[in-house]
Amino acid sequence: MVKANLRILGLCGAILLSIGTAFSSAFVVRDLPAGGIYFSDKIVIVNKYDTPPYQTGRVSAGIAVSGVSSVDELCRQYGVIRIEPFYSGKLRKPTLEREISRIYIFTLPEGQDARDLLDYFTADSHIELAELYAVPEPCYIPNDPDIDMQWYLDKVDAYEAWDVVRGDTTRHSVIGIVDTGVYWMHPDLAANIWINVPEDLNGNGHMDAGDINVIDDDGNGYVDDVIGWDMGQNDNNPAENTPYHGTPVAGSASEVTDNNLGGAGIGFSARIMPVKGSNAQNQLTAVYEGMIYAADNGADIVNCSWGSPVYSQTSQNIINSLVGLNVLVVAAAGSGGTTPYYPAAYEGVIAVGSTDQDDHITPFSGYGTWVDVCAPGVSIRSTWGQSSYTYLDGTSFSAPMVCGLAALIRAWLPGLTVGQIETLIISSADNIDSLNPGYPDSLVPPRINCYNWIPVTSAEDQELPNEFLLAQNYPNPFNAATVIRFILPTASEVRLEIYDIMGRKIETLVDSPQNAGPRAVSWSPGGVPSGIYFYRISADGRSFSRPMVHLK
Repeated sequence: MVKANLRILGLCGAILLSIGTAFSSAFVVRDLPAGGIYFSDKIVIVNKYDTPPYQTGRVSAGIAVSGVSSVDELCRQYGVIRIEPFYSGKLRKPTLEREISRIYIFTLPEGQDARDLLDYFTADSHIELAELYAVPEPCYIPNDPDIDMQWYLDKVDAYEAWDVVRGDTTRHSVIGIVDTGVYWMHPDLAANIWINVPEDLNGNGHMDAGDINVIDDDGNGYVDDVIGWDMGQNDNNPAENTPYHGTPVAGSASEVTDNNLGGAGIGFSARIMPVKGSNAQNQLTAVYEGMIYAADNGADIVNCSWGSPVYSQTSQNIINSLVGLNVLVVAAAGSGGTTPYYPAAYEGVIAVGSTDQDDHITPFSGYGTWVDVCAPGVSIRSTWGQSSYTYLDGTSFSAPMVCGLAALIRAWLPGLTVGQIETLIISSADNIDSLNPGYPDSLVPPRINCYNWIPVTSAEDQELPNEFLLAQNYPNPFNAATVIRFILPTASEVRLEIYDIMGRKIETLVDSPQNAGPRAVSWSPGGVPSGIYFYRISADGRSFSRPMVHLK
């Protein structure tokens, strides 16, 4: 979805950004008038492309020295005590290196407030942007209802999707969980944790003492990052400090499935890359750097179950870089009603609201034209702590369900772009306008359906299902043509027909014997008027139908 640049006025370009350098100075947190919090002693500086790199870490008479004369004058005038790079690792992908290498953090002395200085730094001819360092917050509400089932898996047709896409096929997808950390040793997560193969010295597929040699074996700037990295505290253990948020987020995306333990995650066997972006106080001080780490180290999906009402062009640029690498970014829509929430509202991000058991938009969900889809977000049972489970509410747990769905799509169709995946997710979602009469239709996002998207273009490496599968046509809505796909478990006499909303037959597309396996049939409606139509397949005495929308 194309999203407007929803800059909050009066904040002088304030930024939703978190930086993972292990700052030695204390964080000074203050409130912003329009909502959100920021570190008042930090300024995010983005150089112009032709500005030479700064000399980070250099100090003279207590004042930071950049090596660029006009910037050094600003540092002296306002007492900048430290200049540090935004990302401390070694970026190996040119798309990331070009953008991220020009971002720095300037630390101010006690008594200075970054909000008062942004315009002075922005005016320098070497600087493209000077923005605030805003602090995202998790999007969840603790909850512990007396239920013992994952109701939402049935609601979104996850079981039907797993009839087609499951098992080792789904391990090709890597979901970066950038959050407060993940208890990677949890027995219902451990088998799905991503492994950084060059750092897994003994090759046993998990992190242990045999992998620790205090050497950066893969050259990414992080030593012994076997399973991820702790950006907030700069170490190789991305586990949460205390049970808080990231572990249930990970479980919602890809809790180990088919293991006779606990529950199941929509991603089935999709791998989880734990990236901790919080400091010792659970403040999300390093989540954007964590997104960069995830993308540079092979994640093809990144989950952001956190956010802020503060807009930042720098953050948008970072996301653009990830999208340029074909990395899908999914974010929780927060709890601010129609108020845009970032990173969810940024261009190129799938923004996810939440629904309850009856497909009602939850009171704590963001909604509006900037929200792309919804997913269940009430009484979500997921992994908690080192070995237990809990139930929680929040868009924090809706977003990773969409990541799990994206992982299924990526596993089945690895050649798709992030734009194509987003289109599949949104176009195959279930319309819930009629179930939310208190909202204008244009503001109610559809709720994901894990089965409707299935294109069934190839089933050579999949077991045939035990019953017929009729996929949602794609694209839908459509103009000139659309494709209808289905799988036959056995050879059958097949009839595929198109009907209008009054039940009148428009066209017969198939009327012949078909072998077992996947089939794809294209329909070009020609002079047929716009409207709602149904395609119906009949085989072996049974019939299935689905609606579709033709727009001229």
